[in-house]
Amino acid sequence: MSALAVTAGTSSRLSLRAGPFDVSQIAFAGGRRLRWHAHPRACVAVIVSGMVRKQFSGQAFDAGVATLVSMPAEESHEDLFGHDGASIVVAELDEGVEPVSCFSDWGALLVALRIARELARPDAFSSLAIEGLVLELSALAGRGPAPARAEPWLWQAHEILHESFRDAPSAGQIAAQVGVHPAHLARCFRAHFRESLGGCARRLRLEWAAIELVRSAVPLAQLAVEAGFVDQSHFTRAFRQQFGMTPGRYRAAHR
Repeated sequence: MSALAVTAGTSSRLSLRAGPFDVSQIAFAGGRRLRWHAHPRACVAVIVSGMVRKQFSGQAFDAGVATLVSMPAEESHEDLFGHDGASIVVAELDEGVEPVSCFSDWGALLVALRIARELARPDAFSSLAIEGLVLELSALAGRGPAPARAEPWLWQAHEILHESFRDAPSAGQIAAQVGVHPAHLARCFRAHFRESLGGCARRLRLEWAAIELVRSAVPLAQLAVEAGFVDQSHFTRAFRQQFGMTPGRYRAAHR
């Protein structure tokens, strides 16, 4: 079952053994620094709140909410936590993580929040449930972000969409900002990221809404508007298509 431990500089730690994995949710105090260290096992982690700057040999990442971090065993690194600290779901693995990677993935955050709920309220099936969820995280980490070989303007378009998906600009507006023709942007975006501009914005809205359904009590009609949908019925149809159930049922099932 899940256990709670409190250590210096750490607010709390919930841990559980799930098959071959050791899985925890750890809350770190604001401003804490973990000097250069390494873990004996590979790790896959998701930032569920706050921010941490992770320094590896030759590279550094500012990891905020929904950042998926993976590292092989014995990878030396240093952590500096933001002013408000951070809460991290981390799984320790025996294999399968090469090399260091760090990228934003809202789908990974959804998986991490499900792990956190199992850790907080464990039952006889939690170990099995968490084992499956860790395998999902491992797959996401293994696949990594979209392939890196792309023109800078395409990555710029990608960032614009991710920063403003709830009020997504049109293809023409994004194309004007990055300096290409809208048709060329649409064609290259689909080829590189394996989804259309509109499909990407829709997926990001729904993933954001799924997270808010779990961690807030905002009414569905208000959440639909905040997520960028015309009305609640449109939101409900899109959500059911994406997740296989209505927003109301999803909220009830995950809280």
